[in-house]
Amino acid sequence: MRQYLDSAMLQEKVAAFARLDRPLGAICHGTVLLARSRDAATGRSVLHGHRTTCLPKYMERTAYYLTAWKLGRYYRTYPAYVEDEVRSVLATASDFDRGPLHLLRRGTADDDSAAFVVEDGRYISARWPGDAYLFARRVLAALPRQG
Repeated sequence: MRQYLDSAMLQEKVAAFARLDRPLGAICHGTVLLARSRDAATGRSVLHGHRTTCLPKYMERTAYYLTAWKLGRYYRTYPAYVEDEVRSVLATASDFDRGPLHLLRRGTADDDSAAFVVEDGRYISARWPGDAYLFARRVLAALPRQG
């Protein structure tokens, strides 16, 4: 994941794609890539001025504490938590939405009651794989229809 998130070339490609005003989405750690992708004109993150969610700190911290005895620092990809890095590039604190607090409930193919997604215009974000079904449906709905 580090090669993906740290890639300057990928960050440039994401920033170029963001300028096209097409649907853009990120889930879990993917929001870190967007946070690090800078608009060439402003120098700001492509997330600046958008509402978003990402992997909440409480989920990342819990996964680490519950597995550190077996996996070591596997769930600590970087010194900063995903939520902290994403929040640091937003225009205002209110642009971040953590979503409901729960650890064990997840969305399914048939039930979105536990899933959480933030939509801000063409940008769609989700917290973790437990939101993936709802996230995928929202991204598909945002894509232009061919035909």
